[in-house]
Amino acid sequence: MNFGTGIIGGKAVNSMDWSANNAYKPYKGVDMEPKQVMDMALIPSIDPIDIGLGSSEKGNTAPSAKPRKKTMTSIYLRFFETAPDGKSRRCKFCGQSYSIATATGNLGRHLANRHPGYDKAGDVVTTPAPQPIVVVKKSQPQVKASQVDYDHLNWLLIKWLVLTSLPPSTMEEKWLANSFKFLNPTIQLWPGEKYKAVLREVFRSMREDVKTSLEQVSSKVSLTLDFWTSYEQVFYMSITCQWIDESWSFHQLLLDICHIPYPCGDSEIYNSLVKVLRTYNVDNRVLSCTHDNSQNAIRACHNLKEEFDGQKIGPFCYIPCAARTLNLIIEDGLRTTKPVISKTREFALELNESIDMSDDFVQFSTAYREGCWKFPLDTSARWSGNYQMLDLVHKVLLASKKLKL
Repeated sequence: MNFGTGIIGGKAVNSMDWSANNAYKPYKGVDMEPKQVMDMALIPSIDPIDIGLGSSEKGNTAPSAKPRKKTMTSIYLRFFETAPDGKSRRCKFCGQSYSIATATGNLGRHLANRHPGYDKAGDVVTTPAPQPIVVVKKSQPQVKASQVDYDHLNWLLIKWLVLTSLPPSTMEEKWLANSFKFLNPTIQLWPGEKYKAVLREVFRSMREDVKTSLEQVSSKVSLTLDFWTSYEQVFYMSITCQWIDESWSFHQLLLDICHIPYPCGDSEIYNSLVKVLRTYNVDNRVLSCTHDNSQNAIRACHNLKEEFDGQKIGPFCYIPCAARTLNLIIEDGLRTTKPVISKTREFALELNESIDMSDDFVQFSTAYREGCWKFPLDTSARWSGNYQMLDLVHKVLLASKKLKL
């Protein structure tokens, strides 16, 4: 990737590509104030005025001072054409006219502000020549033309998609594209299919890196399986690999997230698991596997153990996840208190959603000197959410005892 050299917000930006013209020194830290230019075409009653370096007397074209030697080798001049009278130059893109004495730096600023990316447009497109209009331009510091590396921008967007777990179709959203066009009308985003192709290539590259890392591991590895169903009712399984190196440092890598095909039974889980292990060449180095204690996962791990025993690879064990087992125990113990927890959860939801109720509750708790009550935002049915609801009930019981006293 090439990173272009440009000016953003009037400040020089360093880059990695020095192929652009660097004959003009950037003025760092200088914010360019936009200059208002009178469009003579909007005022038809005023005749165009040619103001150059000549005499102020009308009709006298002889210069009052020695003409300044013009640099005819400027890269900007090829985007302008000289008028037949030799007194003005006209932009080949928009037809804007400038006095022949206008500095080339001003011409460069016109191209940078009105036609970003003009140097990448290929052949200059000529437009029909309108009536010459001469505009007075104030002398300004000379800056480089802004350049945008669109490939680098699209790579940054890919990184954003990956970190936020958004689908590539996000980039096809009309208002997102309009926002970029508002910042710079010449921004060119990749089509959705190219984003998908690049993401697939990035995934293949990262998978090769993981495979190379596992080849350097001399010890055996352990696996962790996790299962869930998406909103589209698609069944997935994630496979994580862990090991301890020679210096007793713990490492883990996500090997894959697999779609388990219908009917999502133990044979489908087993086949998907074996495929991933063979892809990373760790099928003969697995020491243990932790699963979610479901019947399908238990049978799949049992089939895997039978295969390892047949190949005489070594000892292999599969155990249920301790956290999930503890969660099942807690859910069974809270079965009798479920109605109380449900009512408390509804009360917490209402209080979090209503500002008026929350303010009233704060006033009451302050009046009765109960201190600051912070209701939990997590009201989910997980064991942590159930614990927070029970803790809230415990506080209410303590407060009610104080009121009785």
